[in-house]
Amino acid sequence: MIVPTAREILATIEHTLATVVMPDAGSTAARSALATTGHLLRHVQLRIELEGQLLLDDIAALRPLLADLQAWLEERDEGIAGISAALDKVWRAQGAYPTLSSLADEAGALRHALTDALERMIALRDGNRDDPAYLALRERVRSYLAAQIQSEVAIIDPAFEGKGARR
Repeated sequence: MIVPTAREILATIEHTLATVVMPDAGSTAARSALATTGHLLRHVQLRIELEGQLLLDDIAALRPLLADLQAWLEERDEGIAGISAALDKVWRAQGAYPTLSSLADEAGALRHALTDALERMIALRDGNRDDPAYLALRERVRSYLAAQIQSEVAIIDPAFEGKGARR
């Protein structure tokens, strides 16, 4: 293990800014900038701790949802090449460590494919309002989006809530 950890380094920077630099910050703008920097450092610390698992969970939720959306669309000759491309792409070499960048790229592409699928489903809404499969897929998309927003709260709220004003 590399010591200190990245998280420990960020905590030290945050502490130094709050206890050494902030007391000598003369202007409101300087104090505000330091407070904002503290918020962002806490946010990065939480991301180091949580973001990898959040992205893995997001990918695990998106893959089956997108596969089902693509199957439904293909049954109607409305398949979207971008969904298949995102699902079929090899994002990392076999056995390679999943870096945050590679996970973020994969999750981003899958989310983009979800946006494309949702736009197509909305365009097909009039002819499928009573289709139970259509309604179930729309509900799954809504549930995914709600869960995704809640998961992001885990890396945002603790860094900023109760820590003073933000700019």
